[in-house]
Amino acid sequence: MDIQARSSDVSLKNVTLRQLRAFLVASRHLNFGKAAQELDLTPQAISIQIRELEAQVGLALFERRGHGKSLRLTATGQYFLVYAQKIFSTLREAKGAISKFREVDAGHLTVGLVRTTKYIVPLLLARFQEVHPHVSVQLVQGSGDQLLQQLQVGEIDLAIVSRPLHQIAGYVQAFADYPLGFVAAPDHPMQTFAFVPRDALAQFRYIVREPGSVTRAAFDAYLHQHRIHLPNVLELPTNEAIKQAAMAGLGVGFLSLHTAGLELHSGLLCAPQVEGLPLTRQWSVARSPTRQMTPAAERFHHFILEQGDALLAAHFQALGSAHAQGVAAPLH
Repeated sequence: MDIQARSSDVSLKNVTLRQLRAFLVASRHLNFGKAAQELDLTPQAISIQIRELEAQVGLALFERRGHGKSLRLTATGQYFLVYAQKIFSTLREAKGAISKFREVDAGHLTVGLVRTTKYIVPLLLARFQEVHPHVSVQLVQGSGDQLLQQLQVGEIDLAIVSRPLHQIAGYVQAFADYPLGFVAAPDHPMQTFAFVPRDALAQFRYIVREPGSVTRAAFDAYLHQHRIHLPNVLELPTNEAIKQAAMAGLGVGFLSLHTAGLELHSGLLCAPQVEGLPLTRQWSVARSPTRQMTPAAERFHHFILEQGDALLAAHFQALGSAHAQGVAAPLH
C-alpha cells in the first residue's frame, strides 16, 4: 500500500530521535549508503528507519530512485526537514545549557572540517584537550557548502574552513595563514633548479585539484596574474591523490603545503622554490549564526583565535627545519 494512502491523520507521538537522525543524515547526503556510513549502520537499517518515520507522517519524505541509491526530498520532506533540524538544534542548546551546571570544564563540541583542514584540526584539538580533557569532541567532515548549511541550522558548533563563508561573514574569523605552492618528488627535473623562474614552468606537467576548490582557484589566479600558460595539467579530486601522484613522479603537485607536512618532513616530497610562490591564504573558524555557543564551543573558539596561529607556525616550522634539505619553500 502506498504511504500516502495509509492514513489521512498525522501522528508523530512515536517518532524516535534515531529515526529523525537517520532522516537528517539521509537528507544531507541524498543517499542511504552514504548516510549509513556516517551513522555506522547498514543501508537497510537506514531504509527501515525512514520507512517507519514515513509511516507515522503518513506521507513520503523521499522520492527513491535505484533502490534508494539516489534520493530526492519530496515537498513534505522539505517541510519536515526544517522541523527535524529545529528539534536537534534545541536539544543541542539544552545540552550546552545543562553542561553549565556540571563540571566547569565539561561539555560536548561538534566541529566541522573540510578536506584540507583535516590536516590541522587534529593538532588544534589535541592541544586544546590537554587543557580541557573532559570536553567530548565530534568531528564532521563535509564540503564548504554542507558545513555552511549545518552552521546555519545549528547542527554543528564550529567549522574550520579554508575559504571565506561570505553568507555568514560576521561569524567567521581568520586565525592563521597557510602557504600554497608546488611539491615534487626529490628526483623530479624541477629539482635541478635552485630557483625556478616563471618562464621555465611550461616544460613540466602539473597535478591540481578540480575547478571550484580553494587550491585550484589560487593556482588559476597565479597563472592569470603572471600570464603563464601551462599546456600539461592533470586534475585529481583530492590532496592525497595529488601527493601520491607527485611522489610517483607523475608531475608537480600544487596544494597547501600544510597538507604535505609529513611528506616534506620525511623527504618523500620537496617544495621547489618558484618565482612568485608560495601564495598565502587563511584558515578561518566559523560559528553558528543561529544559536548561542555552548561553553565548550566558546572555549575552543577562544583557544583557536588566541593560540591557533602560534601552534601551527611552531608545528610546521619544526617539520621544515627537521628536513631542511630539499625543502626550499617554507611550510609557514
